[in-house]
Amino acid sequence: MKGRTSLVALAALAALAAVAVVAVVVLHGPPPTSEVYTEPSTAWALDGFPGPATTGVPTGTMLQSSGSLVVKRDGTVLDGLDIDGCVDVKADDVTIRRSRIACARPTTAVRLHDGYRGLILEDVEIDGRGVVSTAVGFTHYTLRRVDIHDVIDGPRLGDETIVEDSYVHDLVRAEGSHNDALQITGGSGIVVRHNTLIAYREDSGDLFNAAVMVGSSSAPVSDVLIEGNYLDGGNYTVNFHDGLVASDIVGRDNTFGPHHRYGPLARGDLDSVTWTGQPWDGESPAPEPSGGSDQG
Repeated sequence: MKGRTSLVALAALAALAAVAVVAVVVLHGPPPTSEVYTEPSTAWALDGFPGPATTGVPTGTMLQSSGSLVVKRDGTVLDGLDIDGCVDVKADDVTIRRSRIACARPTTAVRLHDGYRGLILEDVEIDGRGVVSTAVGFTHYTLRRVDIHDVIDGPRLGDETIVEDSYVHDLVRAEGSHNDALQITGGSGIVVRHNTLIAYREDSGDLFNAAVMVGSSSAPVSDVLIEGNYLDGGNYTVNFHDGLVASDIVGRDNTFGPHHRYGPLARGDLDSVTWTGQPWDGESPAPEPSGGSDQG
C-alpha cells in the first residue's frame, strides 16, 4: 500500500514538474505577433508618387553643420550638409546632394545667378521657414528627389530647367501672395516629370493659386513637357496664363487630386498646348475661367 502511495505521489510530482516546464516555456517564449497593414492616407502615396519617404535627405545620412554658402568654384560638390541659411551659386556645374537647407530670407533659398549653368540638387530638403518667396531660381538647373516646403512659391523655372521625382507641399500664405507649387514665367527647354505638386494645405483647407502656373504677359514659353505628375490644389490646379505667348507645350499622363476652387485645368485647349489624359481623358475640355483675376 505504501509502495502504491509513493508511486502515486511520484507521478503527481512529475506531472506538476511538467506543468511548470510548460509554464516556463510559455512565459519566456516569443510574444505573439500580428501583421498590421495601414493604408497610405493620400492618393499620391497609393499611386507611388514622390513623398516624404522618397525625397529629401536619405534616412541615416550624417550631416555636417554649415551656415549660408556662396559657391564660386566650378564643379564644386556639396554633400551631407545641414545648411542653416541660404545658398548662392556663382559657378558652373555645381552639385548639392544629401543636404538640408533651412533658409529664412525673403527671396530665394537657392539661387543660380545669371550667366552660370549646370546646377544640380539631388536628395535635398529645402525648408523656407515660412518666408522664402521662391524655393529655387531661375534657369539652367536640375532638381531630383527634392523635398520643398514652407515656402511661398516653389521652384521658378526658366531656360533649361528640369524638376523630377520631387515633392513640393505645405506652401505658406503671405499677404497678397498668389502661391504656386511650381511656376514657369518664361523660358525654353523645361521638363516637369513625375513630381508631387500640392497647392493645398490639409491643416487649414487653404487653396492656393496653382500646382503649376505657366506663363506671364512679359516672356514667351516654349518646349515644355509636364508629364506623369500628381497635381492637387489651387484655383485651377494647372493654370495657363490668359496672356500666354507660347509654343510646343505638352501635358500628358498627369494625375489630378480632388482639391481645386474652380477646376483642374484652365486654358488647356490653347493652340500652343497639347494636353492629353486627365482631366479630359479625350473628352470635352474642363470649364474655362469666367473672368476676374488670373491668380488668387
